[in-house]
Amino acid sequence: MSKRIKTPIYLSGPQSEQLQKKLLLKQQKIQSQLDDVTDRYVSSVKKRQENPKLRMAPVFALSRKMANLELQLQRVNLGLLRLSEGKYPKRNWWEEIKFRFSQLSYQKQKVIFGLLFLLPWFIGFCVFFAYPLGTSLWWSLNKMTVVSGGGYSFEFVGFGNYRDLFVSETLAGATISEVLTSSIINILINLPTILIFSLFIAVLLNTKFKGHQLVKAIFFIPVVYNMTVINNTLTGTFGRLFDSDLDQSLALSTQFSNFLMQVGVGSGLVTFLTDAVGRIFTIVNMSGIQILIFIAALQSIPVHLYEAAKVEGATKYEMFWKITIPMISPMVLTAAVYTIVDSFATSEIIRFMTVNSQGTTMSVNQPGLYSAISVIYFLANALIIALMFLALRKQVFYYDK
Repeated sequence: MSKRIKTPIYLSGPQSEQLQKKLLLKQQKIQSQLDDVTDRYVSSVKKRQENPKLRMAPVFALSRKMANLELQLQRVNLGLLRLSEGKYPKRNWWEEIKFRFSQLSYQKQKVIFGLLFLLPWFIGFCVFFAYPLGTSLWWSLNKMTVVSGGGYSFEFVGFGNYRDLFVSETLAGATISEVLTSSIINILINLPTILIFSLFIAVLLNTKFKGHQLVKAIFFIPVVYNMTVINNTLTGTFGRLFDSDLDQSLALSTQFSNFLMQVGVGSGLVTFLTDAVGRIFTIVNMSGIQILIFIAALQSIPVHLYEAAKVEGATKYEMFWKITIPMISPMVLTAAVYTIVDSFATSEIIRFMTVNSQGTTMSVNQPGLYSAISVIYFLANALIIALMFLALRKQVFYYDK
């Protein structure tokens, strides 16, 4: 079946005359702007010729603006020509939008498409993050009490909830500042350990061998498995079967740290190493997502880079540090952010929302105090992530740039 061809409809009468007036005014405006930009461009070129030390950036900017105005003027002249010939097409609102969009430059079209694709994320951000965060911030500045008819009454107390948290509220005898400091120290220890371990396992799993898919699944099991079940298992009867072995392991760990101290290793490094060894279970449990991130990054590296390096005589060691590490550096940043957030999500600071200073469950009638804890939790997360970005941004390499 032949495709039906739509007969074009052209503007005529008052609509054509009205559009012609608009295009003539637009033509005059663009021509005036073009004359002004051309004069400035000629003046800038003369100054640059007289003084070669002047920057070329203003000259290039004026040149681009002049080319853009010339293109706009050509389109307006084409519209006037079609109107004079009676062949200017009549468009509905949707066709007019598509026509105006087609008249934009490629860079502006990319910006519009980018904003459209970001719109769902922006709506979700406002609804599910910005609004709850603003609400939590406001609640944290108020003392809220339950009213008899339902709901809460607000009494503005400023930073009173924060003062109570840092002064009176404790968890197992530790204030929130002590718990927060301990959580940050744990993150600083876990972060490099988890990243190095995940990268090491990812490099091993990236090689082709029989059963590598099964091994990947095994390392990902802690991510999807219920950690409550694991904790109950390890603290129950089954876990007590390993108590004697655990005592022997602790004794060996103590002997190992004493040996390192005797051979002259610094106490700070010894503490870091023994803490890292004692966190093996935590490290393996928290490394599943990071391992998958690094595997995806390793598999996305173009093969021709390694082939070119082999032709140049590079060793595998050189290829790893000169090609692999720079190419996966953006994913290192992503994995680091995930590790920080995940470590905070399992830190002791979360228990402040459920346990009060007497060791019992906190009252549900303290939303102001809860909100203060959540704001502190958010600020601690944001601060650590911001510091990490500042520390790593210059080391991140983007292949496409």
